[in-house]
Amino acid sequence: MIDKKFVKQIVDYKKSEDKSGKVLKNRLVEIILVKVGILLALAIYGIYQEYQEKKQMQATFLSMHKEIVPAIELGASKLKKDNQLIDNFEVCLHIINNKNLDSLDYLKKNIGPLLRVRNQEFSFPAVSDFVNSGKVAKLKNRETASLFRKMQYELNALNAKHAYNVNEYQLTIAPLTNKFLNYSELATPEQQENMVVGGPESNFDVLFDNLELWNIINQKLENYNYQKTHVVSFTKLLEELDEAIKTEIDL
Repeated sequence: MIDKKFVKQIVDYKKSEDKSGKVLKNRLVEIILVKVGILLALAIYGIYQEYQEKKQMQATFLSMHKEIVPAIELGASKLKKDNQLIDNFEVCLHIINNKNLDSLDYLKKNIGPLLRVRNQEFSFPAVSDFVNSGKVAKLKNRETASLFRKMQYELNALNAKHAYNVNEYQLTIAPLTNKFLNYSELATPEQQENMVVGGPESNFDVLFDNLELWNIINQKLENYNYQKTHVVSFTKLLEELDEAIKTEIDL
């Protein structure tokens, strides 16, 4: 862009009697210094902006690290519980399949978890906000960006499965178990502290020939085996992502 003021100064200079060129040189120096000053200010502002963005990114990474570390431990805990529930339901199915009335106490002990919905959800507010806001695209490390996207996909799948389990319990399991099983009788000691234990006894005799119960327990067994596989892979993914985050913030 042509500096109109500078052009006017040149025209005025030609009309002047400054034959030595001293005035023109001084004006040129002034203009150059102003331009350099502007460019320098823009450069410093750019560096400051970059520093602020980096500082904000470091804080975001630290927040995500603090979310992921306890989630890895939670994943190990969920996996342990999944294995226990798989064992519970396998025992129930074998007892029902063999119509083994002598194992009724074992059936009571192992069928209890069917009456409850376990929380299988994971929550990562900082990670989800980072992914959904499009900040992943700004990451220079493509592998780290890929881990974030994969983690969000796996998280959505796990939470969707939990929502399905809750819906299944409300629509299918509860109507059946409420009809034949006494909840207080099959509750854990900790749960029994918050209820009145007693009432009509569970009617296990009709359950040995109940196809609906057989299918429900098998479906729960299938769900927890699915859950187990995905919790293992998801926990491993969290460990990889946390290592990548620690590299980004030099932890």
